[in-house]
This record gives sequence, structure tokens and C-alpha cells, in this order.
Amino acid sequence: MSIVDSLNALTKTLLGVGIVDAWKQAPQTKEASEKAAQLAQKKHLREAVIIAEKALAVWSRKPGFWERLIYQLLLGKLLDNLTQQLKQWRYQVAEVDKLAANAKTFLKQDTGDPLETQALASAIAIYQRCTKILHDDRISRVIKQCQKELQRRQQFLSLVTQAQSQAENLFYKNAIAVYREAEKLYSTEFLRQAIAASIAQVQQEEIYNAAFQKVQQAESEGRLQGAIALLKNALTKFSRSDGLDLLQKLQKTLKGREQFRQGLAAEKAGDFKAAASLYKNAKLLLPNSTYCQIRLALVAIKTQAWATALNHLEAIPGEQAAYLRGFAYAQQEDLQVAYKEWLGLSTANIAKQREILKNLSQRQRLLRLQNIEQLVKAENWEKAKAESTQFLRKFGSHPLVEKNLKEHIQPRLEAELWKDKDWRIIAEKTEKAWISQPNITTLHNLAVANYYLAQTSPINLLNLIFYLSTALANITEDPSLQDVPWLENKPVEFTSVSLELKRRIATAIDTLKDTNIINYLNLRDRYRLEVVSLNLMGEPSKWGMKIKDVFITPGCYQHYLPQWQGIFDNKIHANQKILNSLYTNWGLAMAACLEGDYQRAIQLKPSTTDKSDIAAFAQKFVAYHEGSYQLQQQKWREAIIPLEQAKPEIQASQDWQQEINRLCGLQRQAISEFQEHLEFAQFWYDLLESRDARSYLAEYKAEQIRKQIASEQISLATALRELQKIKQIDNQNPIVIDLIQRIEFNQEVELIDNLLKKSKFEEAVQRAKESQHQRIRNIVSDICIEILAKGFQNRDLGFEDIYQLGYWAYELCPDDPNVQEVYEFSQELKDIKNLMKCDSFDEAVHRAKYSQHDSIRYYVADFFIKTLLKGIQNRDLSFNLIQQLGSWAYELCPDEPAFQEIYRSLKIR
Repeated sequence: MSIVDSLNALTKTLLGVGIVDAWKQAPQTKEASEKAAQLAQKKHLREAVIIAEKALAVWSRKPGFWERLIYQLLLGKLLDNLTQQLKQWRYQVAEVDKLAANAKTFLKQDTGDPLETQALASAIAIYQRCTKILHDDRISRVIKQCQKELQRRQQFLSLVTQAQSQAENLFYKNAIAVYREAEKLYSTEFLRQAIAASIAQVQQEEIYNAAFQKVQQAESEGRLQGAIALLKNALTKFSRSDGLDLLQKLQKTLKGREQFRQGLAAEKAGDFKAAASLYKNAKLLLPNSTYCQIRLALVAIKTQAWATALNHLEAIPGEQAAYLRGFAYAQQEDLQVAYKEWLGLSTANIAKQREILKNLSQRQRLLRLQNIEQLVKAENWEKAKAESTQFLRKFGSHPLVEKNLKEHIQPRLEAELWKDKDWRIIAEKTEKAWISQPNITTLHNLAVANYYLAQTSPINLLNLIFYLSTALANITEDPSLQDVPWLENKPVEFTSVSLELKRRIATAIDTLKDTNIINYLNLRDRYRLEVVSLNLMGEPSKWGMKIKDVFITPGCYQHYLPQWQGIFDNKIHANQKILNSLYTNWGLAMAACLEGDYQRAIQLKPSTTDKSDIAAFAQKFVAYHEGSYQLQQQKWREAIIPLEQAKPEIQASQDWQQEINRLCGLQRQAISEFQEHLEFAQFWYDLLESRDARSYLAEYKAEQIRKQIASEQISLATALRELQKIKQIDNQNPIVIDLIQRIEFNQEVELIDNLLKKSKFEEAVQRAKESQHQRIRNIVSDICIEILAKGFQNRDLGFEDIYQLGYWAYELCPDDPNVQEVYEFSQELKDIKNLMKCDSFDEAVHRAKYSQHDSIRYYVADFFIKTLLKGIQNRDLSFNLIQQLGSWAYELCPDEPAFQEIYRSLKIR
């Protein structure tokens, strides 16, 4: 075609399309596309489909080259994209309709039986899947209705189950009441039968209840034998659980009373060992063990086991128990406690004994005071202190003794101690005072003594770290720093004092760096633990372990744990896990982690640990930092064990997850070997299951499958099964999805190829129609067209074959312009053939003659000539019919050279 011809064609095309209309329509189409997309985003897919269809209908005429050029200039790829979106939306709508139909099927299967909920539950689940795809008010209303009905049935089922349980346990009246409640929801034949069955048993239950009440009355009156006999008789006719429980209780009580009676007899006979054993047995059997405990206390008193007697009498109410406790205390010379026990007793004899106790206690108290006075006069300060302490413990607060101890005895002891400046002895004695009486003053003395001792004996530097750190934790409470004379009433700057003391300890530790590296590292570790702990405890300290009123640092806590086990007071909040962990044997490693010294933390890990939750956290904390350190060094294999140990804490911490994810991302970049990539990806996924880990693992597992397919190590079917498993790891991974699609595509191609080789064209077409891959449909459609074209050209296909091939091609690719053209061509041949079947040959010839396809005229004319020749050969056609066939062929193709000889023979020209 010349350039002029092309321009003329373009002009006609532009006029035919209506360029002005196209320019006007384009913005409307864009707006409709955006609106449809917005609706689809909000799950209003049906509305989106309607708008998209209307928008595309305007441009629905199948364009040629120039029309496509106009569309491309005006709308770019918008129409193609909208067409694809429309297909997707239609598919989703169809999927919802399919699911809704399934749900309706389940609802139809529902018989209305209130005890049956499966069909309703299944329908609700399917409808809820619909709502995840598409917004539909009707479906939402159905879901609410179904849920309401389901809840009603579930409540009914719960009541029926409860009633059945009551009936099974012979509580028929209760069962009837619950059945009545259920009947308010649904009245069913099953309920009526169940209620009738329970009513039939009510008389027997009432007889049992009357007997049960008589048994309880007999029990309250102490007639156990009669109660047991009556209950056994009732249970033979109506064996109910409450009766069986009561029978067991009565039999135990009867046996307990017998054991108690035998204990009294043994006690009376003086066999106290046997009596105690029998009383203990009775205590386990009787519902009220008070009498048994009092008899056990009396046996203990008779054998002068005063502590045992008090143990039996603990928390026992009543005057008898109070009297016995007072007696036991008096025998132990705890006269004041005994007096208090007897103070509330009212009998005259007790009043006299109480007065005697009072006099004895006063005399004992006076003698103790006189002894303290003599010891002070003799300047036996150690003994005077011990006697004073014992006096206060036994007799309680006494102003004179307390003042004497605080203002005279204790200062004289301390003066005696400090005047010689033998720091080793001073340190030992201040430690004893600290252990026996931990307070701010004894702590201050201990810290000062060890400070001076460390100046002359660096070997004691470790003790100084413990004591001085603990002193710093309590520095604001130290009374010696409250009113310092040389500061002239100015307050002490605790922060400056604390920093200076810490600096001196650090300096002292540093002096060992070049002389004893092992000792230096040990001291540095210990001091680091204390410093980290002090920072977390607060300034002034608010949290931490306490002994009485004194905060204790982790080093000091561990040092004195054997002496003070069980008396520490934990003043650490549950959420302060790190501070709490520093007090465990993981403290040194924890502190190293907190200071970023991960290598040292790994070395300091304890080989054994306790089973507490806080120690478990500490272990995971250190393990996390060890694993992170190994990842930083790009030694991911060494990080596996510690990070697996820390996994629960990692999963609980978003920050830790992000850091591990970041480090794993860096580690990934350093790996070059495929197998190592695969192993590391699996480790990362098992640890975090993060988005990056899932994508990474899925990618390399898919690549592994691809390699196995390439090397023919696995079949496509096996590969597909493995890839579906991989897809569960990351269902959006493009590499996995692409490989699955490729394999499915290849499988379908292989299957269809085999069907075509076996001439199973219809089955091959059906498989292609069911395929999710448009390429498959395109391929089979092209094959159909190719066969049709060759068959048509070679004239070895009949009308039906041509039409069928054209129809199959159109079924597979209805939107392809070329296929549409072939389909229209085959449809025209079909119509001509149908006219011939109806003996409308003239009409068929007319249709072929004026067809826009010249090839149809030639094909139909060829058909007539072949039929004519075959008739002549077989002599089964009349001459008139043969001549008629020739005339039709001539009408269609008068100038066809191949037919001229036949025309002349029949004298048609």
C-alpha cells in the first residue's frame, strides 16, 4: 500500500471512530476506572464490575491498527489494565457467588434440629470468607441471622448437656428445672421425653432426700452408727454421689473417733508414743482436728517436749490451748510470753498462777539488769553488749537498757576497736557487727575499715568493692554525712562524693593491669557489676535487694547469701528483670553485656544455674547478646545455640527482633555458597519467622527445587508438592509463585500435548479451558487455528471440523481479534452447511456468494465440485443434480481455472 493509500485509510478510520467523541470519552473513562478501583478497594466489587463494564463498552468495537493507535494515544494502557482488573473482579464475584451457593447448600442441609450446629457453623464460616472478598449487605444480614440462631442453639445445647449431667448424677429435680429453661428456647419431642423420664424418678429422689436429711440430723447429734446404717439403706435404692460422699465422710469420722478413743486409752496407760501416733491418725480422719492437736500437745508436755507442744498448739483458739501454751512457755522460762498467754484466762487458779509468773518475770528481769550493771562497772563491754541484746530480745523494749547500750557500751566497744588502727582486726570485727546487725552505721564502719585495709593490703580490694558499692547505694541515708562540721552547715554533694569514691576504686583496680592480669580482670568484672547495678538502683537508690533498711548491691548480696538466706527483702519491680537478674550468678555476664563487652560476657557465663524464672531470663539475656555478637562477627553458626536459647525473649521483644533481623540481613550479604545460604535462611526463619526471613528462605528453597528440576533429580509433580509447602512459608513470594506457575504451565502443556498426540482434541480443549494460565489457552487456540488453516487450505476438513475448531479457538480466547475473525468465518460456514442440511441450497449459495471472505466462496464451490465428481464416479446422482451442483459452483467461482473443464463438459458456460 502506498503512503497516499495509508493516509486515506487513516482518514476514513478517524471519521469512522469519531475522534472528537474519543477525546471527550477518554477523561470519563479514566474517572470511571479510578472510581471502580476505589470501590474494589472497599470490597464493593459488584459495583466496580458494573462501572468497569460500562466504561469498556464505549470502546468495545474491536479496533484495527489505527483505532488501537488512537486508544494508545488517549488512554495508554488504561483499557488493558481495566480489562484485566475487570476479569479479576468478575472472578472474585464469581468466587463469592460460588461460596455463597455452597453456604446455601449447607443451610438447606440444616434440618432445624437445635442439637445440630455443624451446618450452621459451616455456612457462617463460608459466608465470612465471602465478606473477606466482597462487601455485601445481604450476606452480612444472613451471617447475623445465622450467628443469632447458632448462639441460641449453643445455649440450648449447653442447657441440655447440663440437664443430662444432672439426670445422670440422679439430681432429677435440678435436671427438670434446667430442661424447662431449655424448653423456653426450643420445644422438642426429645425434651418432652427427657422431662417425662426425670419426672418418673422424682418420687424416688424425694424418698432419698428425706432419708438424707435424717442422716444429716443423726450426724449432727453424734449418732454415727445409725446414720451410716440409714444412709447405706437409702443408697441401695438410690445410689447418688452426695450420699456416697457423705457415707465416706461418716465412716472416716467413725474410724477417727475410734482412733481418738484408743489414743486416750494409750495416754492413760502411759504409752505416749502410741497415743501420739493414734492422735495423729485421728487428726487425718476427723473433720475437726482441734481436740487431736490439744491431746498431742498434752502428750508432748507430759514428755517435756515443749517446742513440739507449742507447734501443735499454734493458732488453736480457746482457753485450754492458751493455758497449755502459757505452761509450755513458762517451762522454757519465757515468762513474759507465758504471762501474755494467760492474761485472758478467767479462772481463779489461773489468776494465782499468772501472778506468780508476773513476780518471777519481774525478779528475773531485775537480776538481768543487775548483771548488766555489774558487767558495765567491770568494763566487760563485749559481755555487757551480749547481755543487753539478750535482755531486749526477751523482755522487749527498755529505755534505760537501750540508752545504755547505744550511748555507753557500743561507743566504748567501737573506741576500743578503732584506737589501735589494726585494720585487719577492725575489718573482721566490723564485719561481724554488720552480719549480726546490718544497718547504715555498721555498713559505714565496714566500708571505712576495708578502705584503709585495702590501702595497705591490695588483696582485700575485692571486699572493698562490695562494701563501698553497698555504702554508695545507701550514701544519702548515712547519718555521719548528714551534719559534717567542716562543711559549715552546707549539705554534702553526694554525687561528687560518689564519683570520687568510684574513681578511686577504678584507679586501684587499674594498678593491677600490668602485674596480675587475671586478678585485674576479675576485679574489673566485679566492679563493673556493682557500677551497672548502682545505675539501675537509682540515685538515691529506690530499687534493689534490702537487708532490713539497707540496700544491698549484687556483689554484697552474693557474698552474704549463705548467712542471710531467706531474710532478704526484694524491692525490685517484676518488670525490672535486668536489675533482678544482676543478683543471680549470671550477674557478671549480664553486666558485661550491658557494657558491650560481649567476649568477656561469653567467658563469664556460669556453668550451672538455678531453676528460678529470673535466672532463666538472665541466661536468655546473655545468650541473646552472645548470639548477636557472633552475628556481628559474621559467625552465624556459632550464634545458633545461644539464639535458640534466647528465642522466647527475642519473640517477646520487638527491639531484639529488629536487631537480629538487621544482623541476619548483613550476614546474608557475606554468604556466597548456595548451600550455606539455604542453611542460614532456615536458621533465620526458625528463629524469627520475620517477613525478610520468610522471603529469604522461600527464595532459596524455590531455587533449590529449580536446580533439582533442571538436573532431573525430581519430577514436576514432586517439585510442585514441595513448592506448595514452601508457599506456606511465604505465600506472597514472587519467585515461588512464578516457579509454581511455570511448573503448572509445563505440566499442563505436557498433558495437553499428550492428549493432542492421541487425537483427543476435545479433551485437550477442555483442559485448556480449565487452566488458570492464559498462555495455555492461547497455545491451544493457536493450534486449533493452525489445524483449521491447514485443513481448509488442503481441503481435507469438512464443514463440521472447521466450525468445531473455530468454536474451540473462540471458547479459549474470546477476546482475541484474530480468533474472533476465524470464529466468524467458521460460523458463516456452519450457517451455510445448516442451510444445505435444510435443502436451502439456493440460499446457501447466495450466502456464500456474497460473503466478505473470498475463501468461503472457493470452499463451498470446491465442495460442490467434489460432490459432483464423487456422484459421477459412484453413479449415484442424477444428471440434473450433477448439472445443478456444477451451476452452483459456477455461480460462486465462474473464473476458477481448475473448474473450467468441468463447466465446459456440463455445458454450463
